[in-house]
Amino acid sequence: MESSAVMSRVKAMLEETFREPVYVDRLPKDFHRPSFAVELQKTEYQDMNLALVRKTATILITCFVEVDAYYDSSREELNRRQDTVMGLFARGCLDVEDRHPAAMAARGQGNPDFSEVALTVTWSDDRPGYTDPEETAPLMERYEVIKEISAGIPGNQNER
Repeated sequence: MESSAVMSRVKAMLEETFREPVYVDRLPKDFHRPSFAVELQKTEYQDMNLALVRKTATILITCFVEVDAYYDSSREELNRRQDTVMGLFARGCLDVEDRHPAAMAARGQGNPDFSEVALTVTWSDDRPGYTDPEETAPLMERYEVIKEISAGIPGNQNER
């Protein structure tokens, strides 16, 4: 699973919940308010074993509401919106394609005209470029099982 699939799911969840524009990666100069901006801030891979890596995507969700003549927004409305966004991810996982990666939301910075939620999504995936040796190795055609029974081992039924 790629981080772009996670981004698409986050965007869809915001659109379903708020029915407002969600801008991805770029915020137009004269964007509409109320709206959201979703940005993939960071991706990381961490070794798990020979075949797997743990992928982590950090996504910044910026919440915008209407502004007044001084370009200030209602702090109460920004807080309410921020709480609702955090609630979307409170169950601890997302449904992305056929997977359910872990998700954790935290309050981000806020300003008079926006608030932020930092979303961290983590999942395990195949190591890029890894080929399982079992897929390329020839199948075993013949085998022998040799079992040696040592005398003198307590509980051995062949003891004399």
